[in-house]
Amino acid sequence: MQTAPILSVDQLAKKFSTSFRRSLWYGVKDIARDLNPSGLRHSQTGNDLRKTEFWGLQDVSFSLNRGESLAIIGDNGAGKSTLLKVLNGLIKPDVGQVRIQGRVGALIELGVGLDPVLSGRENIFVRAALLGMSRRQVAPLVDQIIDFTGLGEAIHMPVQFYSSGMTARLAYAVAAHLNPDLLLVDEVMAVGDLDFQRKCIRHMQQYLAEGGSIILVSHVPYHIQAVCGRGLLLEKGRVLFAGTATETLDRYFTRQHESVTSLVERSSTRLGPDRPVVIGSLTVKTAQGTAAKSGGDVCVTLTCESLTSVDNVGWSFFIWTNDGATCITSAINEVPLTLKAGRNELVCRLPRLPLMAGGYQLKAAVFEIGSMQVLAHLGWEDAPERLLVEEDQVSTMKNMQATVQQLITLDVEWTFAR
Repeated sequence: MQTAPILSVDQLAKKFSTSFRRSLWYGVKDIARDLNPSGLRHSQTGNDLRKTEFWGLQDVSFSLNRGESLAIIGDNGAGKSTLLKVLNGLIKPDVGQVRIQGRVGALIELGVGLDPVLSGRENIFVRAALLGMSRRQVAPLVDQIIDFTGLGEAIHMPVQFYSSGMTARLAYAVAAHLNPDLLLVDEVMAVGDLDFQRKCIRHMQQYLAEGGSIILVSHVPYHIQAVCGRGLLLEKGRVLFAGTATETLDRYFTRQHESVTSLVERSSTRLGPDRPVVIGSLTVKTAQGTAAKSGGDVCVTLTCESLTSVDNVGWSFFIWTNDGATCITSAINEVPLTLKAGRNELVCRLPRLPLMAGGYQLKAAVFEIGSMQVLAHLGWEDAPERLLVEEDQVSTMKNMQATVQQLITLDVEWTFAR
């Protein structure tokens, strides 16, 4: 028997006004309409935009089951925090419905829900009371919450003297340990130190294993991949893509790459005396010119232009994660080459592409071998090229490797112990 989702969002929409005075007047009219809908027959409905209004969220629909985790991904201003505030009941939607089965624990803005005059310990009981828990119910959890915060004697200080990191520790510990059915987390880990972030990640993973549900807003890909199984990409308040967390991150970084590429002028257009060599493109394809596949035989091709003939030249390419944060691997050719004046094409072959299916960034450099002086580069100051690796064949092992965010595969010869 299939259970009902813990969270169901149906065609959710929320609008805001750029004028403070008009927003107050619109608020009064909306309250009057809700109290007496029949008396305002000619008034506008929640689907209509009035003067100075814009959509913060529009037509957002999704559901979340128990034990599932969802990442909300998007640029600043995409509507991520607004969505979480609507889910937590802090903002009333103009259109659509939100159904939640169970109790919600939320960390939406740093320090919200904490009384700055009270001590950290006293705030634990205040937050529990706001969630409908009695002092007797929360008392057995207090030592566990305090231990998780790692604040020590500072737990007895007024919260107004806490640093942002200390406040984040207290806020997360309180919200996460009061046994909510759904946990909403918005960028809170960004102000914590590395130890606190690791502790939160481990706690979230355990919380999910015990049947809890999480909606996480973060700009850190590692946090998303470590916690979330699903992803939702927002752009200007609308759902642009929904899929696995990895697929959603790939789609997000692809759009960022396309945006940067459209704004950045590629250096190949600036060939001149001060830039005698420029790189035009870098591609990874099969010998037949088709898309690269995981484990397949591919060719890496770099095209460049040279103002004059240049001897003793080497070249290299670098493969980075889709977010541009980590260089996965690289290859450097130190066999001397000669660039002729005009267009040149440099090619190398990878008999087996070790990358897992997904999106990656490509960067390259052309250099003088003797001095290692860089003559031209691509992807460092301008937009990198994009590489999309397709899956050769789907299997249980491939799914397991994707689940743990594996990036490459190794050729291994297994032997039996003697």
